[in-house]
Amino acid sequence: MKFLRYVRANLENSMKDFEDAYVSQLQKSVRKIKSNREMEERFMTLEEMLREEHAEGKTEGKAEGIAESILDVLRESGEVSGELCSRILAETDPLVLRGLLKKAVTAKSVESFEKEVAQL
Repeated sequence: MKFLRYVRANLENSMKDFEDAYVSQLQKSVRKIKSNREMEERFMTLEEMLREEHAEGKTEGKAEGIAESILDVLRESGEVSGELCSRILAETDPLVLRGLLKKAVTAKSVESFEKEVAQL
């Protein structure tokens, strides 16, 4: 219970005495890490890497969502071949995918879409 209070505490309150040996050890470790410049640099590097990975994940997720939307639109017009499905899902550029989505919406059939984007 004291550990949970420590975890929920804001920065100022996290330094008070929680009268718990485990929490005291955590506080000591945190103070040691904060005072170590090398550890601070490592943490900041890790934080930057995590931000970059998050941004990449968002971009990938958007691309997958647009690709799925293209396939949903095309399936309304007919059967989508496995090859076309794979080609659309393999595309990772959101700008290209948005263009394909516009073409899918205006295509009269899956076949006409496929002919129009044969260069994909």
